[in-house]
Amino acid sequence: MSKEPGWDAKAIGEIAARQYGNFNKMFEQHGWPERGQDMMRKVQTRVKEQYGSIAAFVEKHKAGQ
Repeated sequence: MSKEPGWDAKAIGEIAARQYGNFNKMFEQHGWPERGQDMMRKVQTRVKEQYGSIAAFVEKHKAGQ
């Protein structure tokens, strides 16, 4: 996993699409209340709150797991 600027947002977006279908479904499945544009403002905060870090979120959602 590359740690270049923006790697975290890119990784979250890829996981949201691949494993949940989209951001809305990812937020719904996690019980996070934000919708619409608020999701983009809060996604990194919510991921860190639930998983401890973006890296932990990525590890938990590795393809095939």
